[in-house]
Amino acid sequence: MGNFFNNLGFTIATIVDPIGNSGGIWLIWDISQVNVRASSVSNQTIQATIHTEDYEEWGMNAVYASPNPVAREALWEDLEATASNLNQSWLVAGDFNDYTNQSERRSFSLTHN
Repeated sequence: MGNFFNNLGFTIATIVDPIGNSGGIWLIWDISQVNVRASSVSNQTIQATIHTEDYEEWGMNAVYASPNPVAREALWEDLEATASNLNQSWLVAGDFNDYTNQSERRSFSLTHN
């Protein structure tokens, strides 16, 4: 995957490797366009500060939440703590592995959980 992104012009990355067939986060960027400083990395999120020449510095969390509700609750607690300590713009984006009702849930297995 690194070569694929390099061919697209993204030369720098912060990566959380998947565990088995699930999880994993790639935060990639082109150093000639933006400066990204990862300040915290866990199995569910990469927290970074983003800076470009023409804009104010801002924060970002790239998320791939655990399908385990207990682990996902810990992620939400961490995000709430981050939000309470920020004094800059902040973007949280990714896959939260959560749904509002059962109709949003899809399963590709024969047993529907």
